[in-house]
Amino acid sequence: MDTTMTALHEHYARRVDAAVAEDRMDLVQELYEQYFEEALRRLLETSAA
Repeated sequence: MDTTMTALHEHYARRVDAAVAEDRMDLVQELYEQYFEEALRRLLETSAA
């Protein structure tokens, strides 16, 4: 995993941890979807280059 993907993962992991601490499972789901879409977009951009 390159540094940009690691940074993306860490960013979302912190946000998910905070959402779990606040018992915001709706936000956890939203963050999961955002992370998945962003990670996939970055991977596709990298493979196309």
